Amino acid sequence: MIDDWTSYRVADFIPFTAEVYFRLLERMGETFWPLHLLTIAMGLLIVLFVLYGRGRLACLLLAGLWAWVGVTFLMQRYAQINWAGEYFAWGFLAQTAVLALVALTGRGLATAGRPASLPGWIGLTLAFAGVAAYPLIAPLAGFAWLQAETFGLHADPTAVATIGIVLLALDGAWRWLAFIIPGLWCLISVLTLQALDAPWSPVPIVLLVLGAVAMAWQSIGNAVSHRMTH
Repeated sequence: MIDDWTSYRVADFIPFTAEVYFRLLERMGETFWPLHLLTIAMGLLIVLFVLYGRGRLACLLLAGLWAWVGVTFLMQRYAQINWAGEYFAWGFLAQTAVLALVALTGRGLATAGRPASLPGWIGLTLAFAGVAAYPLIAPLAGFAWLQAETFGLHADPTAVATIGIVLLALDGAWRWLAFIIPGLWCLISVLTLQALDAPWSPVPIVLLVLGAVAMAWQSIGNAVSHRMTH
């Protein structure tokens, strides 16, 4: 019995082929183009809001995009090829609630301004990677432009950019709370992409590890500073 379980691979638990998955991405591109341009612009605007002290507005816009991706991509489309898609969608809606709560209460917001530490610059890099660089990955790997994943429309770049924005905008326990679901999605994504032999499968895990290290570094630095001042 144990030998039977150890013979399984991640690919055995994914109920769709690479062709089906990339066709799903392409259908998203066909359906919503040129909305991609608007969501990318919104992503850049969110980063600017964070840098200029409008963290609550940034979180509110980001919450709306998480809800949009959860419903239009995961619940309405991804769930058609993967039975777990609906559960993933509810996870995205839970992230929407976390971000909306921060936006409405202002709790957990960090001091605004240009990143003053390496973790802050890593956060800014991840935010731009998710918003501006991610749509280039699939075309550079030889796939069609309509198969490109875009912030605010697809799950992967939205999660990556959110990790960066969380590093910039939030502090304390709220930062870690807002990190959980994007981080888990990056893990799910890398396992899926590896099973489908996507050329860019290492990208989500590399960016996730970078974000997690930056968050831990920032938390330790804040704790040390707090002890020194008391």
